[in-house]
Amino acid sequence: MDLRLTPEQKTLIEQAAAIEGTTAAGFAVTTLTERAAETVYRAQIVILPAAAWEEFVRAVDEQPELAAATRLLLSDPGASAEDER
Repeated sequence: MDLRLTPEQKTLIEQAAAIEGTTAAGFAVTTLTERAAETVYRAQIVILPAAAWEEFVRAVDEQPELAAATRLLLSDPGASAEDER
Protein backbone atom coordinates (compact mmCIF):
# COMPACT_ATOMS: atom_id res chain seq x y z
CA MET A 1 0.00 0.00 0.00
CA ASP A 2 1.43 3.33 -1.01
CA LEU A 3 0.02 6.40 0.70
CA ARG A 4 0.46 10.02 -0.23
CA LEU A 5 0.27 12.28 2.77
CA THR A 6 0.24 16.02 3.15
CA PRO A 7 3.08 17.36 5.28
CA GLU A 8 0.55 18.06 8.03
CA GLN A 9 -0.78 14.48 7.96
CA LYS A 10 2.74 13.05 8.03
CA THR A 11 3.72 15.25 10.99
CA LEU A 12 0.57 14.32 12.90
CA ILE A 13 1.10 10.59 12.31
CA GLU A 14 4.75 10.83 13.32
CA GLN A 15 3.78 12.67 16.52
CA ALA A 16 1.16 10.05 17.37
CA ALA A 17 3.62 7.24 16.64
CA ALA A 18 6.21 8.83 18.93
CA ILE A 19 3.62 9.09 21.72
CA GLU A 20 2.77 5.41 21.23
CA GLY A 21 6.46 4.48 21.13
CA THR A 22 6.38 3.06 17.62
CA THR A 23 7.30 3.99 14.08
CA ALA A 24 5.00 5.91 11.76
CA ALA A 25 4.59 2.75 9.66
CA GLY A 26 3.85 0.63 12.73
CA PHE A 27 1.35 3.19 13.98
CA ALA A 28 -0.33 3.34 10.57
CA VAL A 29 -0.60 -0.45 10.25
CA THR A 30 -1.98 -0.86 13.78
CA THR A 31 -4.46 1.99 13.41
CA LEU A 32 -5.63 0.92 9.95
CA THR A 33 -6.04 -2.68 11.07
CA GLU A 34 -8.07 -1.70 14.15
CA ARG A 35 -10.29 0.62 12.09
CA ALA A 36 -10.76 -2.03 9.38
CA ALA A 37 -11.79 -4.62 11.98
CA GLU A 38 -14.30 -2.18 13.51
CA THR A 39 -15.73 -1.34 10.09
CA VAL A 40 -16.15 -4.99 9.12
CA TYR A 41 -17.71 -5.80 12.51
CA ARG A 42 -20.24 -2.96 12.24
CA ALA A 43 -21.17 -4.12 8.74
CA GLN A 44 -21.90 -7.63 10.04
CA ILE A 45 -24.17 -6.83 12.98
CA VAL A 46 -27.74 -5.68 13.25
CA ILE A 47 -28.93 -3.71 16.27
CA LEU A 48 -32.65 -3.72 16.96
CA PRO A 49 -34.69 -1.89 19.57
CA ALA A 50 -36.34 -4.27 22.06
CA ALA A 51 -39.77 -4.08 20.41
CA ALA A 52 -38.35 -4.85 16.97
CA TRP A 53 -36.34 -7.76 18.44
CA GLU A 54 -39.49 -9.24 19.98
CA GLU A 55 -41.30 -8.90 16.64
CA PHE A 56 -38.38 -10.61 14.89
CA VAL A 57 -38.40 -13.48 17.40
CA ARG A 58 -42.16 -13.98 16.98
CA ALA A 59 -41.81 -14.02 13.18
CA VAL A 60 -38.99 -16.57 13.34
CA ASP A 61 -40.84 -18.76 15.82
CA GLU A 62 -43.77 -18.97 13.42
CA GLN A 63 -41.57 -20.65 10.80
CA PRO A 64 -39.91 -23.79 12.25
CA GLU A 65 -37.31 -24.21 9.48
CA LEU A 66 -36.27 -20.57 9.84
CA ALA A 67 -36.26 -20.87 13.63
CA ALA A 68 -33.74 -23.75 13.52
CA ALA A 69 -31.35 -21.85 11.26
CA THR A 70 -31.71 -18.68 13.31
CA ARG A 71 -31.02 -20.53 16.57
CA LEU A 72 -27.82 -21.90 15.01
CA LEU A 73 -26.71 -18.45 13.93
CA LEU A 74 -27.49 -16.89 17.29
CA SER A 75 -25.79 -19.63 19.29
CA ASP A 76 -22.58 -19.85 17.24
CA PRO A 77 -20.91 -16.59 16.22
CA GLY A 78 -18.80 -18.52 13.72
CA ALA A 79 -21.78 -20.12 11.99
CA SER A 80 -23.25 -18.91 8.74
CA ALA A 81 -26.57 -19.54 7.04
CA GLU A 82 -24.67 -21.62 4.48
CA ASP A 83 -23.81 -24.15 7.25
CA GLU A 84 -27.43 -25.33 7.09
CA ARG A 85 -27.21 -26.14 3.36
